[in-house]
Amino acid sequence: VTNTSSSAKKYSKIFFDRILKKTNKNSFIVEVASNDGTFLKPFLRKKKKILGIDPAKNIARSANKNGIRTLPAFFNSNCAKKIVKKYSKADIVFARNVIPHVRDIKSIVKGMSELLTNKGTAIIEFHYAKIIQDELHYDSIYHEHLFYFTIETISKVFIKYGLYPYDVDKSPISGGSLVLYFSKTKNKVSSKLKKLIQNEKSNKVNEYFKWKKFAVKSIIHSKKLKSKIQKLVKKNKVIGYGASARSSTLLNFCQINDNILNQIVDKNKLKKNKFTPGTNIKIIDYEQIKNDIKNYKIIFVLAWNFKREIMRDLNKIGYKGKYLLPLPNKIQFL
Repeated sequence: VTNTSSSAKKYSKIFFDRILKKTNKNSFIVEVASNDGTFLKPFLRKKKKILGIDPAKNIARSANKNGIRTLPAFFNSNCAKKIVKKYSKADIVFARNVIPHVRDIKSIVKGMSELLTNKGTAIIEFHYAKIIQDELHYDSIYHEHLFYFTIETISKVFIKYGLYPYDVDKSPISGGSLVLYFSKTKNKVSSKLKKLIQNEKSNKVNEYFKWKKFAVKSIIHSKKLKSKIQKLVKKNKVIGYGASARSSTLLNFCQINDNILNQIVDKNKLKKNKFTPGTNIKIIDYEQIKNDIKNYKIIFVLAWNFKREIMRDLNKIGYKGKYLLPLPNKIQFL
């Protein structure tokens, strides 16, 4: 649920400001995989016509209750045609951190192209494969992510459906993402985008051997992390923070289970009293640790890509211990 992250809410305003500056006409905005509508809210406040599409019925229902018009559906070419027929073509269609999740990616990209006006803008945010390589984000390699895109590889998919990349922004989401802008006409390519494309080529990001190196480094890191946690829990009261898909991937790959770590905190109340898949660690609600926070010596920050937000919140409620970050690149204390 996007709204549970203050970092995501803060970034939604930055994302909104960038879009308004980079697009001429923005009277009808559609978001693919809109979750609870956090990223559509700023457009609504500016009295723009908005529409979200999300297949999670419970979250779509919640978004609608909060005034964010949301269709409970999977977006594809057929869905795009229905939207055009019922509403109109869109000036902006954006999809954040979802394109790499979808097996039928061609139908989604085709749908985005069909939904856009001729002068419209398609905007895609994705966890950047170069950053995954450079910073060893092996915790993002899991079942839900079917593609790991570079600028070159994602552009090939979109160009096939008449959408051409022309600009780029950087995003803090997922520990390092890119936001690519596409148009139906071949606009002048920004210097920022040209520079990143050249950087990809220079660093051979799309070469197979780079991923082989990544694999070896990931295995070495996972063994070090397990050993570190095992030593720490023998002498300290340690609790994990962040029961996300990424944290489950890290825990399983490193073989850190409930015999090593017995609790993980998460702000999402839907996860309260559930257990981490595969490693069986109990998930407790944030409110449950407030009174006991001073007794913990080490917090294992599994949601390390939100470290600033987590550390700020925990410091406010009196935490005085250390933070153990598994990534990026190296294991470190803060």
